Order: sequence, then structure tokens, then C-alpha cells
Amino acid sequence: MGGFIDSFKPFIKKYMIECVIISVAFCTACGALMLYIGDTNTKDEKIPIQTNTTPINRTTEIVVDVSGAVKNPFIYAFPSSARFIDAIQKAGGLTDEADRAFVARNINYARVLSDQEKIYIPFLSDTQNGVVGENRRIIEYIQPNLQTSILSAISSESKNVNINTATLLQLDQLPGVGKVQGEAIMNGKPYYTPEDLITKKIIPQSTYDKIKDLISVY
Repeated sequence: MGGFIDSFKPFIKKYMIECVIISVAFCTACGALMLYIGDTNTKDEKIPIQTNTTPINRTTEIVVDVSGAVKNPFIYAFPSSARFIDAIQKAGGLTDEADRAFVARNINYARVLSDQEKIYIPFLSDTQNGVVGENRRIIEYIQPNLQTSILSAISSESKNVNINTATLLQLDQLPGVGKVQGEAIMNGKPYYTPEDLITKKIIPQSTYDKIKDLISVY
């Protein structure tokens, strides 16, 4: 056996470089084959599917009840950025029986609507001398001189601040209410109950709890 191997030594010495190149190429080919087989097996394995659980952003909607002297009173849905004018237009506009003078003086058409808000446009029959009456409760005042006399009569019987007619200075004096929230209260008029400050999202619950016994709507 030793003689057989020795017979190849001259050949190996002569072609040493070629033998080395062939050996390296063979090893490289074997390695590449093993990598290919491994990659094929990996592809055959089931890859778990990841579900995207990120919530889809949708435009926030609000729902508003529009009634009174409008052509199509109903409950309507609006984008969260909708204004008072959008509600009136969607309800078909004002009827001929609407008290347009009241609306012009007391309604802020540019006010942003809030969810679950109630909008009531008074009829001419709802008002007397510029005052809207509901179950003998004064809700809104029109004429400044009439407003002054009524407020004077009310103030003698009650110490509460009327959030429908109070000035920014009066609102600012309420506990927990600053200039910003005072302006928000003024822009959110009219109010039919003190709780409208919460349902209309004018002030937070914590502030309302501080002033609920100090305010009124008439």
C-alpha cells in the first residue's frame, strides 16, 4: 500500500498548485450545497403571520338633536369640527315662524357643536317682549334694558350666577373658572339646565362640582 501511495508523490509534487485549487473549489462547492439545502428547508417552514392590531383612525362623529322652528327637525350626525350653522343648514334652515330677531342676537353661528347637544330654535310664539319663556322660567333675554331689570329682580331672591347672562368678570369670580373657561361658557350659550355645561363639554366635571350650587340658567 505504501508503494502505491509513493507512486503518486511525483505527480502531486508536480501539480501541487493545481491540486490545492481543486481541493479549495471542492470544499467551496460542498459548502454552497449545504447552505442551499438549509435555505430550502427554512423556506418550507411555516412563517407565523403577524396581525396588525393598530386601530384604524376614523373621523370622530357627534350627534346633535335639532328641533324647534327649523324645516326638518331631527337628530343629525356631524363631524366633530361642525359648527352651529351646519346644524341649521342640515335641518333645512329656519321656518317663517322662527323668531329670527332672537336668533340673530343670541345664537353664535360660528360656535363648535358638541356631542349629544340639544338645539332648539324658538318660534315667534315662544317669545314675549324679547324673552323666551318655558314653564315660566326665563331662559334667554334679548333687550338689554329688560335684561337689567329682570336680573335685578332675580338677584334679590337668589345669589346664583346666571350662566346665560353673566359677564366674563362674573364667571371669572366663580371658583375654578378662569378667563379661558369663562369665555367657553359664554360661547356655549344658551343653556337650559346647569348640567348643560357638562353635556356640552364646556367645563370638566371637577370644575362643575365646585360651582353647581352657585349657578343657574334663569
